[in-house]
Amino acid sequence: MKRPRSIVDLVTVASLIFLWQIVPIPRYLLPKPSQILLELLRNRDVLLRHTSVTLYEAIAGYLLALLLGVAIASLMFLIKNVARTLLPIIVFTQTIPITVVAPIVAIWFGFGIGTKIGTVTFLCFFPIVMNTYEGFKTVDREKLEFLKAHGAKWYHKLQYLYLPHTVPYTIAGMKVAITYALTAAVIAEWMGAQAGLGIYIIRALNSFRVDRVFTAVFIIIVFTLTLFYTLQFLQGKLFPWATKLEGGG
Repeated sequence: MKRPRSIVDLVTVASLIFLWQIVPIPRYLLPKPSQILLELLRNRDVLLRHTSVTLYEAIAGYLLALLLGVAIASLMFLIKNVARTLLPIIVFTQTIPITVVAPIVAIWFGFGIGTKIGTVTFLCFFPIVMNTYEGFKTVDREKLEFLKAHGAKWYHKLQYLYLPHTVPYTIAGMKVAITYALTAAVIAEWMGAQAGLGIYIIRALNSFRVDRVFTAVFIIIVFTLTLFYTLQFLQGKLFPWATKLEGGG
């Protein structure tokens, strides 16, 4: 059933692109796919430089969010007072729009690349820490009591109970977070940067080059999808049981 479904999806996307190409819409409103592709090829060297900067910021911030998210979720689970203190603060931070956070961070810490990485970390942190914490909290108590009754050490509980149960939760949070990473980096670059897709988009808008804006958006979409499906591929290879628990193949 997967192959026919894939063919249907491919035909649908191809049809939409074809309609987009032939519909007579002014270029300054919506450039055609062929114009976007031409702009991509014409400015590939410049776009490669800007894309590499944004990708670095996004991946570095994402990995930092993963490290902090898992560490803090573990601490919250192990020490209940920490959870009672940090949980309201973590939730509160998510009520602040990213368009407000980015300029404040830039004012406090300057316009260096660390500010962009920090903004990405801020946005990606929440789904990872909350999903991981939820995974720890929902461990089967009967299985835990069974391990305790048989004198299991803490590392046995971690290996046979906590990790198998929590990893799918963490990966689910990672998948949500990875879709935020590039967008957060671009928004941070809007506040001030020397290079990156965010500053490329600002310059394109200032010169009324809508085709360049759509080219940058196309790159963001492609790399976001690439990162997401790379993560999904690694999940299938490294944690196949987690994929099955999610309902995957």
